Amino acid sequence: MTSSSFGLATDDTPVHHARVRADLPTGTVTLLFTDVEGSTRLLRELGDVRYAAALEEHRRLVRGAVDAHGGVEVDTQGDAFFVAFPDAEPALSAATSIVAALSAGPIRVRAGVHTGTPLTTAEGYVGDDVHLAARVAAAAHGGQVLVTGATAELVPSPHVPPLSGLGEHRLRDIEGAVPLFQLGVGAFPPVRTLSNTNLPRPASSFVGRERELEELRARLAGGARLVTLTGPGGSGKTRLAIEAGATLVSEYEAGVVWVPVAHLRDPALVTATIAQALGAKNGLADHIGRRELLVLVDNLEQVIAAAPDLGALVSACPNLALVVTSRELLRVAGEVELVVPPLAEPEAVALFCDRAQLDPSSEIRELCARLDSLPLAVELAAARTKALSPAQILERLSQRLDLLRGGRDADPRQETLRRTIEWSYDLLSPEEQQLFRLLSVFVGGCTLDAAEAVAGADLDGLQSLVEKSLLRFADERYWMLETIRMFAAERLEAPDGDAVRRRHRAYVVGRAQAAAPRLHTAEERVASAELAPDYANVRAAVSHALEAGEPDDAGRILGALYPFLISHGQLGEAGDWVDATLAARDRLSDRGLAEEFWR
Repeated sequence: MTSSSFGLATDDTPVHHARVRADLPTGTVTLLFTDVEGSTRLLRELGDVRYAAALEEHRRLVRGAVDAHGGVEVDTQGDAFFVAFPDAEPALSAATSIVAALSAGPIRVRAGVHTGTPLTTAEGYVGDDVHLAARVAAAAHGGQVLVTGATAELVPSPHVPPLSGLGEHRLRDIEGAVPLFQLGVGAFPPVRTLSNTNLPRPASSFVGRERELEELRARLAGGARLVTLTGPGGSGKTRLAIEAGATLVSEYEAGVVWVPVAHLRDPALVTATIAQALGAKNGLADHIGRRELLVLVDNLEQVIAAAPDLGALVSACPNLALVVTSRELLRVAGEVELVVPPLAEPEAVALFCDRAQLDPSSEIRELCARLDSLPLAVELAAARTKALSPAQILERLSQRLDLLRGGRDADPRQETLRRTIEWSYDLLSPEEQQLFRLLSVFVGGCTLDAAEAVAGADLDGLQSLVEKSLLRFADERYWMLETIRMFAAERLEAPDGDAVRRRHRAYVVGRAQAAAPRLHTAEERVASAELAPDYANVRAAVSHALEAGEPDDAGRILGALYPFLISHGQLGEAGDWVDATLAARDRLSDRGLAEEFWR
């Protein structure tokens, strides 16, 4: 059964059923969800008659255990039960009895237990606690009972059967990590969660950097709590941090959290963005407390003034470790620098050959050397092998490099990267160049629909830019490395620039107004989660509206999205937007003014 069986619609909207008891416990209650693991497979194995008999026996045993421990059956759908208890202890006892009673039969039940304060209505329960309890049950395996930290805190210690900590885990559509415990002994596979990390999953393989990877791991294992990866743009700092984080998830009980800040320009928003990633509502340091947590902050250089805030956060949280990628040091107490140099020659050649699917050659070695073995430059050059041989790339790149020598004070590696991006840009067709420039209006990436609506993109053009390593694609979104996006944005001139920014703004307004009705219902959490990847685009649209002296769009966006802005945790920034929009009140239309949420 899916979570929709537990009183949730397929879009996670709470719904009510007539089949509930009127004497539901109120206030703080403990919710128990159970369902049968592999019911479809079991039906095939047993056949209709035997499966029906087994299912009926299962229902009898579950209801017997619930009645024996004072539970109330809230709802039943198929093979799934939703039960409420006034206290945590009898809920755990009932779950233990259910699993034990069914252990000898063909049916294996998985269960989830969570304590909270759901809203009680005439028909049943409504609220985030219901969603969370259902997700916990769905994460368990047959014969396993999972318990949230909220319930574990309410039972005596030591508890019989014991509660074993499984660390913090992320569950679909649930904000922040959730501490999970297993009730009783028994060996089970890893729980079915999103894992206790939000690290991105790169589509390409990780090549080289073994020495730097081991050094970073050793620094953290040795007690370093603030490590800054430094190096020029394109040196591979981000990829090294992601790879290191992926190997360290099991080392930190509260997990590894990825916080990209390349889209920020206000240093005051850095800690707010970290808080948002962690689901912290009432103080970031208090939320982290003594939890064992690794936070990776990517691309801090443009908001480096936030460094003291990060240093203070590390000081306040004794088990927190920070890894920061930046082109410059934070220069705060306790900081440990790990320089990310260009790749060694064999690693650069291996990276080129891996991406281009070619065997090493003298031309490839020379080409990598001319690119200073910068990973991004190497990848961009390798992307051209679909149309040019390494020797042709070397010849053309050499000509381009000779033509575009930088000034005496230029960082040679940064100039190499810039020239490589420019060379890749020059090799695009005029149509691809225009699409590349237009896509730079998206900060933090976009969906296919957004690219089509705002930049006039087509799938072939997007795929071509992806194949040339100028555009990335992951999790159904297209995005650019910030170094590349800034290069493209520099070339976005009038009139195309003004026009695409207006279309981008109109797209964000439309998306905001379409989401507004859901943000005022029980679907608010799901709708906010869908909007979250585009927060940077909301910021860009509001900023452009204010800079252009056209605050109506800012008013519409803020009016439509205020529940999202509140739940998303960037209230300080939203307040600044409100103030700036109010300052332009004389240019607001009646409609724009009416839609302001702050009135």
